[in-house]
Amino acid sequence: MAGDESTVAFEVLSNETRVEILRSLADAFAESPTDPFLDYSELRAAVGMRDKGNFNYPLDRLDDLLVDGPEGYAVSSVGLEVVSALASGSLNPDWTWGPVDAPGACFFCGDSLALRYENGHLRLTCDTDEHALLFPVAPRLLDSTADARGDVVERVAVSSYRQVLQLRHGICPECQGAVTPEIAPEPKPDQGGYYFHGDCQGCGFQHGYPVGAAVLTHPDVVAACSERDIDVRTTPFWTLEWCHVGHETVVSVDPLRVRVDVQLDGETLSLTLDSGATVVSTERSETARSKRSETE
Repeated sequence: MAGDESTVAFEVLSNETRVEILRSLADAFAESPTDPFLDYSELRAAVGMRDKGNFNYPLDRLDDLLVDGPEGYAVSSVGLEVVSALASGSLNPDWTWGPVDAPGACFFCGDSLALRYENGHLRLTCDTDEHALLFPVAPRLLDSTADARGDVVERVAVSSYRQVLQLRHGICPECQGAVTPEIAPEPKPDQGGYYFHGDCQGCGFQHGYPVGAAVLTHPDVVAACSERDIDVRTTPFWTLEWCHVGHETVVSVDPLRVRVDVQLDGETLSLTLDSGATVVSTERSETARSKRSETE
């Protein structure tokens, strides 16, 4: 593809005919992945374009976004990525959704919560904007007509869990590039404490999470929760006490060590993390209430 590949791909979005060509070829691929080709006449009919002149120029401009072979035309893998971006709704700046009631309470004021999508972000918030958590999810995830299992809150929880897992392993959830996971001081002075984040130098991804979210995917936490019929993959992390903002305990500042105490029905699982969000030690202990019950 001539020029910068990503720039050429997004130029497609400025022409409705090019977009419809890609969508028609993507539909053909979905219907028959082993034989996704449409000949010229079939493709023009699928797009609904009678004028050859107005059809040929946009078709020729698609370059590597499609495959032009003896069997006809087919969408390329890069073309499918463009169609996927369009289908996600992320490129529509005017898309709004909500508010929808969400479980749990605000970390800061204890008020009830709601999910709302606007200005390209899903926000979990009470009535105070400064208390909001932002989630990098596509509008399609929230679309009530989407063919997806579970309700929208569970889908948001699953998406958040996946993002945390990728961040902990140094993968940008947005572009799949490399990020450096870090536990750093909270940038908002009035909130204090620390937060878990990973800034991508490639795409600018920089959403953060409470420190407790960094241990959601740790095997010991997953196992301990599973023993109590808690699926951390589908449970909204903001409803878990150890994922609340400021729940972590600072063990040392230089080097930075923070401890997250996961309290579960008579047992506390304590995980200590370094500045790179790596768990450096774990400890299990019975809670005081559990010990009292055994002696009574």
